[in-house]
Amino acid sequence: MKKYAYLFLVFYVSLAAVSQNKENCRSREYVIQGAQLANQSYTFSKLSYFVNSQKLASENTDSAIFYIEQSIMAIDSAIILASDSELLALDYSNIAKKFAMRSYKLLNACRQTNDAGVRLDYAKQATFYSANAVTDAYHASFYFKDCKLVKEEKKDSVPPAPKQLTKLDVDQALFTLLNEHLVEKTEDHKKELVKLNQELKVTKDPAKTAKIKEDIKRMEKEDAALAQKNKDAKEKLNTINTQIDERDKNKSAAIVPEETVFSKSMKKPADEWNKPVLLDTELPMGLVYQVQIGLYKNTIMPEIFKGLTPIFATTVPGGISYSTGMFERVADANQAKAYVKSIGLVDAFVVAFYNRKKVALAEAAKLEKK
Repeated sequence: MKKYAYLFLVFYVSLAAVSQNKENCRSREYVIQGAQLANQSYTFSKLSYFVNSQKLASENTDSAIFYIEQSIMAIDSAIILASDSELLALDYSNIAKKFAMRSYKLLNACRQTNDAGVRLDYAKQATFYSANAVTDAYHASFYFKDCKLVKEEKKDSVPPAPKQLTKLDVDQALFTLLNEHLVEKTEDHKKELVKLNQELKVTKDPAKTAKIKEDIKRMEKEDAALAQKNKDAKEKLNTINTQIDERDKNKSAAIVPEETVFSKSMKKPADEWNKPVLLDTELPMGLVYQVQIGLYKNTIMPEIFKGLTPIFATTVPGGISYSTGMFERVADANQAKAYVKSIGLVDAFVVAFYNRKKVALAEAAKLEKK
């Protein structure tokens, strides 16, 4: 519960600039996205219930948890961006969120239990709750403003596009909020300690004196813990701010060519790459560079990659490796890497293959010169 309380506050802070304009009508899009994600979670919850293999059941549970987490955040975004007049939509959105959170709690319990009967019961209940979350999220969408209709009504005025949030932006909002909370709590503690010390000076009742001393000792320990938390949060925030500055520099430096570096560099037209994620696709012979995005335990939604194409998914020990693009020159690969980082996928790096075997970048550089 604490985790989702923080997530709610994070999205509130991160989307504050957008929510100032109550007529941006983005809530409908977010709540529909929440319904779609909850539906994915429903599918994996159901699979977890029906499969006999413990391993497959565990993998399906992990996928269901991933999608229901994303669903909760999407529905939260819809609630935050809603206008004050969209009361019925807000009611259904909050109901959908409650069902999604119940499903999330049960799925986590399902993952942690070793009792097969209990696991099945949890999976069955989680499936029921995620299905309800889907229904209510879609129901909420009926009562939110439709962006398309609003645009048709206001052809002369084009509302500003909302900022595309990245994980770094969300983390920055979280730790900024956490810093403020810790500072406020520290100040409150100081005031309380002053008050307790003043009471201690005038109190003559031995029992009350002992109680005050005990409270002072407890609060002094809490103050020490608060000071450490404050220090850790500030250090983390400084790191995030540095990463955001670097990302923004890369974004300003990254120039995507007309056909995009993700399609032109292997001398193939862009429409050949206009496909979903390509799983275990064989690379061409010769020297090929790619931008590796990350390694994930389970398959993830293409939307995570924010329109990058082509996306290659390769099954490896421990999960699935995702990468983008195919390049003949390291210069193109580095340019693509800068662009990928600029849209929030900050862990991206360049990898090289020669005749479908991975090679070091130093060796690839020599091969490229031949």
